[in-house]
Amino acid sequence: MNKQLLLIPILVGIALFAGGGILAVKPPQTSLEIAEREPSSSPKDKEKDEEGDKGVTAKALKEPSSGPKDKDAREVGEKNIKEKDLKEPNEVGRIDLNEKKVENAHLDIAVAGPAKIKATLQLYGKITLNEDTVANVSPRYPGVVKAVYKRLGDRVKKGEPLAVIESNDSLRDYQVISEISGTIIKKEVTVGEVVRDDRPIFTVADLSTVWVDFSVFPQDFMRLKEGQVVQINYADNIIATTGKITYMAPFGSENTQSMLARAVVQNPDGLLRPGLFVTAELQIEEIDVPVAVRPAAIQSVNEKTVVFVVEGAAFEAREVELGTRDGSYVEVMSGLAAGDRYVAGNSFLLKAELGKGQVQDSD
Repeated sequence: MNKQLLLIPILVGIALFAGGGILAVKPPQTSLEIAEREPSSSPKDKEKDEEGDKGVTAKALKEPSSGPKDKDAREVGEKNIKEKDLKEPNEVGRIDLNEKKVENAHLDIAVAGPAKIKATLQLYGKITLNEDTVANVSPRYPGVVKAVYKRLGDRVKKGEPLAVIESNDSLRDYQVISEISGTIIKKEVTVGEVVRDDRPIFTVADLSTVWVDFSVFPQDFMRLKEGQVVQINYADNIIATTGKITYMAPFGSENTQSMLARAVVQNPDGLLRPGLFVTAELQIEEIDVPVAVRPAAIQSVNEKTVVFVVEGAAFEAREVELGTRDGSYVEVMSGLAAGDRYVAGNSFLLKAELGKGQVQDSD
């Protein structure tokens, strides 16, 4: 019994010693630190978290994230699509016609191929009088006008009388005659008027030829030479005419920053009237192009420039890119190859037929 009593203090001391060590290693936490800690999960919450983790893991296994291999695969796929698009024909539409319709349409079929195209320079000009064929008519002596025979716009012949004047010196009448054949473009005399011998009373112009003065910008002026032929386009209902460059000004215009080039143009019917503006085309060179078609083959479908190409029994509307052109040919830069058979005449009928088919498809 005494030994047991002695053991009790020893055991209590050991327990206190052990408890003190534990407290020293891990001191008690304050209420603030406990509040800042996340709340402990209950068993049910733990089970839900574990199930969620398993779901995420399973999804990750089924749908792997895109890595370098996936990116490469995508790029290869996009490249294949692009290459496929490039290889596909530039077809805008296709028409299948039976032999009877083709025969009734009178389609003119030609073969695309190389051609010589005349490169031209577009010019803008104004019709003026040919000053070398203009005559001012003045009285020989001062006097009073007794008669006037001609009006403004009348045609006269050389030597034909225009007016009668009574001389102040001799009080005798004399005739004022035209020095050239032409048209009266100015009349400054009336009956009873006193005229002087130093002032013209009529101006007569021979309008069988006129000048066309072109305003040419400096970058194009070096491409012009005397003797070059220009085609003058005056109005839609007037046939184009031609003229030759006869004069190139040695100075420029300060107001327009352009230079003057002049052509003499024949005007036998008087259709080219001084004071009006015209356009002109000057041929500067010939260009050899590998693929060209006739201008009548060009059509517009769905805001695209197309040429109808013969494909077996069908006609395919191909989109084309055009280049240099003249009155005979149009250069095709892309969309058509040399040797392709195309519709060179009456292609507008195919455009109309294609439009009918698109309306039916929309219905």
